Amino acid sequence: MNENVKEMSKGLQRVNTGHIFYCSQELEKYIENAISFVVFGIKQGDYVLFVENTRIYPMIRKELEDRLTAVELEQLLYVNNFDFYWRNGNFHPPTILKHFKEATGQLFKNGNGVRTWGHIEWGDQEDIEREIVEYEKALDMMVPERNTVSVCAYDASKVSDSLKIRLLAVHGFYMTDEKMHSLALNKV
Repeated sequence: MNENVKEMSKGLQRVNTGHIFYCSQELEKYIENAISFVVFGIKQGDYVLFVENTRIYPMIRKELEDRLTAVELEQLLYVNNFDFYWRNGNFHPPTILKHFKEATGQLFKNGNGVRTWGHIEWGDQEDIEREIVEYEKALDMMVPERNTVSVCAYDASKVSDSLKIRLLAVHGFYMTDEKMHSLALNKV
């Protein structure tokens, strides 16, 4: 693991609760950060809701199987991101938030902490940026209530400048492939 990823992992470890906007540019670093996030959370005794696409998840899962025991892997709940975010055929914030509450609620029943990682992707839906921001605003209010660490991961090449500005406004932290910054003072 390179030094930047190690520093990034340390930053994630210092966050006990928070809503993190992750704008990734490099798949390899994205995968390393996702693995670090899951491994650290599980080693702390947390459960992890991991929402990822079917192309990337097998690469992450393979590494997790090398780093975690079978018992530890039981603390990981994987959900295909298309099924999670597009459950009714569109990106509909109330439906996604209901699904988020249900999935994390099941994990909270076990009495441990919960961390979430959601890779948000979209195609051609009208008003998608508005819908994403609506979802993220609601999630930003829910994360502290549930005392979770929640990473919302985006491919930087798909995030417009205007969407990035709006996402920065509704997250407590901004993460790149190599660094994490607190945005607490920037929130309105």
